[in-house]
Amino acid sequence: MLRLSWIEAGMRAVPVVLGSLVLSACGTLGGGPAAPAAAADGPVPPEQVARYAELVQRLAAGDEAARADLAKFSDAHPDLAGPLVTLGLDKARAGDEAAARELFERATRVCTNCGPAWNELGALARRQGRFADAELAYLQAISLQADYAPAYFNLAMLYELYLPRPELAVQNYERYLEVGGAVDARPDVEKWVADLRRRAGATPKAARTEPAT
Repeated sequence: MLRLSWIEAGMRAVPVVLGSLVLSACGTLGGGPAAPAAAADGPVPPEQVARYAELVQRLAAGDEAARADLAKFSDAHPDLAGPLVTLGLDKARAGDEAAARELFERATRVCTNCGPAWNELGALARRQGRFADAELAYLQAISLQADYAPAYFNLAMLYELYLPRPELAVQNYERYLEVGGAVDARPDVEKWVADLRRRAGATPKAARTEPAT
């Protein structure tokens, strides 16, 4: 119960924190400080990167006007998936899951290799009890971005706590660690892997990365 409460309280699949979102390939989001990045048709202009970073910081700080400003920014730059995912995360936190799902789905259409958008669709499906859909979404995220650590963490949690498939949980936790998952989460994940191995007799294997169909 403590473990589940911790997950629900905020560690949901090592989520991408609003304040650390940046533009990246196809205008998707990623972790780390805001910096110039590429878009589908070339580099994102530095002024767009700076404006997006400013809006994300304002939103994370609770600036109510930032929400409308970010929506306007997204409308002005429909080729960027990052703002759509950020707006979707904001809607999900506010409890508007239908709007969040629509925004995440739009992001997957804007950027066909957007792992974070599929990861958030998976997290949304998991919260709604649609565990098979969550699995497919996480697998799709991994198939598109094989080094996207949060999707492995989410998939591992799904296999450990909801489906359950402990051997696959071990495999995906291990893959999460291999691709550089959050440093502060690493000690806990290592303990979980050791515990799962003891309980399930699981042995290390390649993590599942089959694409969703």
